[in-house]
Order: sequence, then structure tokens, then C-alpha cells
Amino acid sequence: MVRRGWQERATRLLTWRRARAYALVLVLLYLVAWIDVLVLGDPPLNSGGVPIAGDYIAFHAAGRLVLTGRAAQLYDHASIALIQDALLGGRIPGFYDAYRNPPFFALIYAPLGALDLLPGFAIWTLLSLGCLALSIRLLMDDVPWLRARWRGVVIFAFAFAPVYFGLIDGENAMLSLLLYVLIYRSLVRAHDGRTGAWAALGLFKPQLFFVFPLVFLVRRQWRALGAYFAVAAALFGASLVLVGPDGLQAWVRILLEPEGGNATVNGWRMASAKSFFDALLPSQSLASIVLYAAFGAIAIGFLARAWIRATALLPELWALTVLVALLIDPHLVDYDLTVLVSAGVIAAPLVPRLAWLILPLYLVTLLRAQIPLGDATLQLTAPLLAGCAFIIARDSLASKELAARAAPPPISKSTLVAGH
Repeated sequence: MVRRGWQERATRLLTWRRARAYALVLVLLYLVAWIDVLVLGDPPLNSGGVPIAGDYIAFHAAGRLVLTGRAAQLYDHASIALIQDALLGGRIPGFYDAYRNPPFFALIYAPLGALDLLPGFAIWTLLSLGCLALSIRLLMDDVPWLRARWRGVVIFAFAFAPVYFGLIDGENAMLSLLLYVLIYRSLVRAHDGRTGAWAALGLFKPQLFFVFPLVFLVRRQWRALGAYFAVAAALFGASLVLVGPDGLQAWVRILLEPEGGNATVNGWRMASAKSFFDALLPSQSLASIVLYAAFGAIAIGFLARAWIRATALLPELWALTVLVALLIDPHLVDYDLTVLVSAGVIAAPLVPRLAWLILPLYLVTLLRAQIPLGDATLQLTAPLLAGCAFIIARDSLASKELAARAAPPPISKSTLVAGH
């Protein structure tokens, strides 16, 4: 009772109006910080001496190779490095940012490859903002009671640090979010074929979409599975035509060979269960892998059981699915957490009882907080995600009366004015 009372008091303190004001301050700080690194930089480098376009430079180089008929060299170190050196005007000797996505995904960037780096980055940023705007617009269709607060939803989305990181780094996180939204909408409308097709398009980042064919399997959605494998086969065929068998082998090598070192270097940005155990047990790789495998099996088991029993509402099942997908992703960088926007909006009725975890999540993802423990490090993002998943899983599996809470209370004009 004491614990519940503390949580309820914390929730009452964080009213909609206060949360929106805090979020708006964060958005303004992001904007000032980004303008600062641009103004103090020397294009195409920012004030930190790195490319303004962030990781987008890898996508741009890949697009240029496809545009010039050299797609077979997508995973060739020398070819990518040569293009990137030209894009940067030789400002960073030896610079190399590998293209690690599947071959078919480079087709999206081929039109941008005709441009210089910064114009291409600007257009990609606009497209990313378009994906974010469309995602929120589509989410509002399925959460009509939030439509009156759409401005606040937009502010909360932009205040979420992974969204900011994804935009300034030229990442594809907004595309991931849009596909997550389209998958959910297809689930709601029982369009199994579309559900499978949208999930298969996520193969441009397979580790982030791995969970969906498992959901189709446990739900016996054979049409969704069929569509998934049909689209996956088409994408594989497109990749094979682009780079040939040798190119596909080079893609696998570039994923496997440097992945350990790449994950170590970027460990401060990782947020999954695997990165949590890797940081906690830095010199015990076998123990880390075993713990990660055990955690992943338990998480997937809970998720499968929740979908099979289906005692929870679809929004709660969706929130649980998104959280599990993130936690079991072996290579989850902080900007990939952008897909949480779909879970937060769809499962908005859950937010009040999870506020005491969501607020720290905002702060931890912004600060990329880690606690040193001797030679080890305690990363905080994964435990917060796991806490949210545990609460939702516990409720969805234990209660058979969740349907009674299907419709949230109506938002009256006085409530909106009061900000509660």
C-alpha cells in the first residue's frame, strides 16, 4: 500500500500540462545544442570534427555506388572509404563508416547519391520528419481520445532523446517507427497480408523486426507468415541481383567480423539486454551470452503466452511486443528506441501507472546514463525497459478483466484546461 501510494502521488505530480512544459524545454535545448555544433563547425564537419551528416554518410556512399552501377562494391572497404573521403573533401584522413544494412536497402538512397553530402542529408532529414509526422497522424486514428492533445503528443515525441539522436545522425529510425505503426494498424484491422508485408519490409534492420514472425507463428496467422516470406524472398532476390553471391557473403562478413569491436566501441550507446550483460560482465563473454540467451528465451516465452491467451487488450499486447523486440535486439543503438513512440501512444492508458518508469527512461536515454562498478558498468536503459515489460506482462497474464478498462475516461474541456 505504501509503495502504491508513492507511485500514485508521483503520477499526480506529473500532470499532462507539467510534463508537456518539461518536454518543450527539452526540445528547445536539443535545438540550441544542434545549432551550436553546426555554427561552430566547419562544413561538412561539425564542431566536434566529425561529419555533420552523422552515419548518413554511409547510406549516401552506398546510394552513390548503386547510382553509378557499382552496387557489388557496397561492402568493399576501399570503395566506400574513397567515396566518403571525396564527400568530406579529405578533411578526415582514413575516415570509414561502413554500410551494414542489407543490399536492397541501398536502393532507397540511390536518388540522393546524385547530390552532395549535405543536400542529401537535408532531404533525408525532411523525409525522416515526414515519416515521424505520418506515424503520429496514423496513431491518432487508433487513439481518438488523444486527438485533442495531438500537440502534446508531438512535443513528447520530439523530446524523446532517441528521436533527436536519430534525426541528427541521419539514421533510419523514423522509417522503423513508421513500419511499426503500419504493422499495428494492420493487426487492428485484421489485414494479415499487409501485416506480414510491413513486417518483412523491416528486414532492412532484421534484428529490430525479428519478433513479428514469431508473433504470427504463435497466433497461427498463416496468411501473415506467407506474405512475410513472399516479401522477404523478393527482397533477397533484389539483393542478389544488386550485389551477387559474393556481395551477399561480403555483407555477412562485415556483420560478423567487426561486430564485436563495433559493439564494444559503441557500448555507451547500446540499450538492449545483451549490451547490459556485456557491460556488467566485460571479461566473461560466455556468461554474458548465456544470461542474454536465457533472458531472451524467458521474454519471448512470456510474449508468446500473452498472445496465445490474449487476455489483455491489443494496445497492451502491442506495448509488450515492442518492449520485448527492443530487449532481445542484440545490436540495439539508442536511436532505435524511437519505435517506443508507437507503444507510448497506442498504450496511452498505461502511461499513468508506468510514469515512475517512463520519466527516468526519458532522462536515462538523454544522458546515456551508466554507473561504473569497478571494471564493469551498469547500464540503466535495459532495466527500465524490462521493468515496463514485466509490469505489462504481469497484468496481461494475471488479469482476465482488462477488457473492462478498454475505453479510457472521456477528456472534458475542464480536464484539458486543468492539465490533469
